[in-house]
Amino acid sequence: MTDLLDQNLVDAVLTLLTNDTGLTVFDGVVPTPTPPRPYVLVYTHLDRPSEDPDNSLNGKSGVWVPRFICHCVGNTAAAARGVAERVRTQLLDVRPVVAGLATGLLRLEQSLPPARDESTGVLVMDAVVVYRLRATS
Repeated sequence: MTDLLDQNLVDAVLTLLTNDTGLTVFDGVVPTPTPPRPYVLVYTHLDRPSEDPDNSLNGKSGVWVPRFICHCVGNTAAAARGVAERVRTQLLDVRPVVAGLATGLLRLEQSLPPARDESTGVLVMDAVVVYRLRATS
């Protein structure tokens, strides 16, 4: 049986994003057929650092460090930056609530400029921003 804490962390941040009702949010995959832009595609990566000083003395891991890689997609560079700004408004310096964990503030870890993608024959601009969270049990 699992404690669901990993998924609860992800769900809390996705919920923050979907609280912007004008922002289309996808968790890990864009449906087919591809919906109209703009939208944000979110990939999540979760670390459980073994040498963290907040781990318990008995050696059990008690720290979660999820990263949320947000692909902010639009038809133009300005549209992609606009999605990135909406994501920032929803996440930066927010403390998500997750039962069973003490969460820190969401921090912007990395921001990349919009990049062109014409691999499908249609211009798409993708600005990537990465947010990091730290939580302890």
